[in-house]
Amino acid sequence: MTRFARTTLLVGALAAVALGASGCAPSAGADAAGSDATGEAGVQKLLVATGASPRPFTFLDENDELTGYDIELLRLIDERVPDLEFEYQVAEFPALFAGLDSGRFNIVANNLSATEERREKYDFSDPYIEAQFGVAVAAGSPLAGATTLDELAGKRTFGEPGLNFTKILEAYNEAHPDRPIEIEYTELDLQSQYKKVATGGADFVFSDKVVYDGYAAGVDVAFSQLDGAKLVEEYGTNLFSAYAISKQTPNVDHVVEELNRALRELADEGELTKLSEEFFDGLDVSPRTAPSDAE
Repeated sequence: MTRFARTTLLVGALAAVALGASGCAPSAGADAAGSDATGEAGVQKLLVATGASPRPFTFLDENDELTGYDIELLRLIDERVPDLEFEYQVAEFPALFAGLDSGRFNIVANNLSATEERREKYDFSDPYIEAQFGVAVAAGSPLAGATTLDELAGKRTFGEPGLNFTKILEAYNEAHPDRPIEIEYTELDLQSQYKKVATGGADFVFSDKVVYDGYAAGVDVAFSQLDGAKLVEEYGTNLFSAYAISKQTPNVDHVVEELNRALRELADEGELTKLSEEFFDGLDVSPRTAPSDAE
């Protein structure tokens, strides 16, 4: 059984909780009312946080119900792990990490790349998505067909603070101060960003192919896939997304083990592919590389 509580968490307020977490933060696994981490029959309750964006990974449907590939996959896992129970809460994206740091959130489900930097702070499940990174450019743009960031040097784009894409661009600029990519930091939604690219308001937007397919419909833009292996080699990112788990979660090793066991079962039974095709218009985003190779 799962429960979803929709709240708006201010980044500053949650950061304050994180700073004062020692000795006063709620125990990991406690719900908003402060209940214990375990419920009836020894079931451990885990608070899952998500930004409810971008679609179709995580979003609120027309009935204001939380859904998406990341969320529905967790619900399938929930059915297979009798001693864990997931509850859900929506928060602003930057607050997700503060919540993991403080132990307020046990799990974040938000199409997170399991980068080396993040692995130093959080535990991760095995990957459940292998991404296709690229850029959205105006239809007919000379940037169409670009496969490396070098081809985007000197161009203008949007960046959302904290996102893996933005960090890659920042790392590129640090390595190429003589010809940086101009980043305009924004909180514009992706469809608005694509529309601005289409009308000349920016030269490109860094994007995942699945996200692009979900948000660019009807906008006069095109997708150009980047060399993912080169991004991994040069910027330490990776193409895999996984669930992030707070190290403060009680029985954290068992939680990770159970998540991975259920993910393997779902993959072996074809359920991972089936769910992927349901949310991504027939596209199978399940990892083509063995999870052990992705870490």
